[in-house]
Amino acid sequence: MERRSKTLERVFPLSEEAIVELANEYGTPLFLVVGERVMRNYAAFQEFFPGIEIFYAVKANPHPLVVKTLANLGSSFDVASAQEIALVLEQGVAPQRMIFANTIKRREALRYAREKGVSLLTYDNEEELRKIRTVYPEAKLILRLKTPSLGSRIDLSYKFGADPEEAAMLLKLAKNLGLETVGLSFHVGSPCHNPENYLRSLEIVRTIIQEGDREGVKLTVVDIGGGFPLHTYYTEGAEASMEYMSERIYPLLRSFLAAGYRVIAEPGRSLIGNACLLVTKVIGKAVRSGRIWYYLDDGLYGTFSAIPFDKASFDFYPLRDSEEEKPCVLAGPTCDSLDVIAEGVKLPPLMLDDLVVVPNIGAYSIASATNFNGFERARVVLV
Repeated sequence: MERRSKTLERVFPLSEEAIVELANEYGTPLFLVVGERVMRNYAAFQEFFPGIEIFYAVKANPHPLVVKTLANLGSSFDVASAQEIALVLEQGVAPQRMIFANTIKRREALRYAREKGVSLLTYDNEEELRKIRTVYPEAKLILRLKTPSLGSRIDLSYKFGADPEEAAMLLKLAKNLGLETVGLSFHVGSPCHNPENYLRSLEIVRTIIQEGDREGVKLTVVDIGGGFPLHTYYTEGAEASMEYMSERIYPLLRSFLAAGYRVIAEPGRSLIGNACLLVTKVIGKAVRSGRIWYYLDDGLYGTFSAIPFDKASFDFYPLRDSEEEKPCVLAGPTCDSLDVIAEGVKLPPLMLDDLVVVPNIGAYSIASATNFNGFERARVVLV
């Protein structure tokens, strides 16, 4: 018991006793948001990137408890739809604290943004500019650029972003349409552990700012997007941390700040990813083709949707102490054979109703969870 508890507390700041108590009170699957960890991550971002405005990417985890917690900390928000705008407004956030950062927007969503006063919008193509002109011509625009995503798990310049070679043309077109472009944005992919992606992107931004000057377009905002690492501080043998990324890229960001630019960032997973854990229960056990299968009450159609959609992988900590571990298969509760969470996981022998704790599952998990097969999504509790 003591060995397992210490292992769990190293990866997440909740004791085994607290987790069991919460599971008994609320049932499983249970998605726990630790407010202290959210606050710590937010403070760390401010520490490592002073002067950079934080616009939390709501898509990472849109639960109202998460949005409210960050709103109370003073965060602004990156929203991608009318529904996300409404969600953030419901938490008492002023429209001036939002950026509508989806470069392809429905006309209805543009009308809603205009009605509510969300005036900062992104674009990356000619058709979007013409759409904005007809629906929201007084908006303040930011041109999103296609930039390097080398090594990032998710390439966010594949679907979005104007080629840098097209930037001057789009800036000029916006001006000719009577629209005001105030800045440039990019996204280096997520999660990003390669600081060169940011450095190369910022050099592209610097070049396009100069091109904008030649076209008579004064750009004053630099949006560096998200993609920041899950972990905050250096850990021996771990992937790049936010601390490491700051050391590499902040000197260049500081030069933009010193020149009077407004610099904003859109972190998502780095604020919420390691601030949440899932508590799930073993509801079935079988031996198939010589392999042990454990069936959990959450799966790929639920919180583990991060596996197919975010290409994520997780660690599993059963609340059962044993020196013996054997490879097993973990599966979700639905009737779909696709619903297999992980294979070859080494775990001690488990019994029905045993709890399994999964840390670092806060980002892109409950955001894409469904009620497929009638299974309810994990209950969310702020602790």
